[in-house]
Amino acid sequence: MLNFEGKTVVLTGAAGGICALAAGMFSDLGARVVKLDYRFSKDKKYTGGTIEELFIDVTDRENVFDVLGQVATITGGIDVVVNGAGILRSKPFVDITEEEWDAMINVNLRGAFFVCQAALPVMMEQKRGAFVNIASISGQVGGVMAAADYSASKAGIICLTKSLAKTGAQWGIRANSIAPGAIDTPMLDVYRKYWGSNALDKEISNCPMKRLGRPEEVASVIVFLASEMASFITGTCIDVNGGTRLN
Repeated sequence: MLNFEGKTVVLTGAAGGICALAAGMFSDLGARVVKLDYRFSKDKKYTGGTIEELFIDVTDRENVFDVLGQVATITGGIDVVVNGAGILRSKPFVDITEEEWDAMINVNLRGAFFVCQAALPVMMEQKRGAFVNIASISGQVGGVMAAADYSASKAGIICLTKSLAKTGAQWGIRANSIAPGAIDTPMLDVYRKYWGSNALDKEISNCPMKRLGRPEEVASVIVFLASEMASFITGTCIDVNGGTRLN
């Protein structure tokens, strides 16, 4: 049930971190993997290879539809979409500018919406598919170290995913989100830069497991939710936070 042979898996924000790890896991399980990120070359076109890296600007609807359209046409479908593209800011509430707010929502929320909107009709036609969208604990409880615009964007991801799950269920399409806590990725450098080198000590002390999460611990949940092992799970948000927040 963790076999992705013959499946096409598309991941945004896959140049590094959690989604890059997930991409490797999917590939090891037999998937045809398409890694999308703004850091990849703009010149490359999709050829249908086993694992490929393509440029995407998730804030550009035309570009998103073009890239996913290429993939769907060449492979004959899209089976899994993982929305991991995102930016993070740590800034006091009153200091967030209009431009910063718009940039955060455009990448984290609007971008995920465009990707889902482009892939959904493909999945509806094939009557199967799975979305996994990366939210955050900050989208559940609000942020202090994570700025308000980041927290709002991730709360939006959770509800966007629920709406997607309700829309897609009749076609056999599932949609779930993941809310990581403090995970040891380069993104945490944003906190350290703004709040100091010991910024995460309180986060760790508040976590019952008394440590940061590891990227592979989130990536493995992505793979699980995309697999047939989660075939009756949709519309939910899975916490990956070491017990920091308990439902």
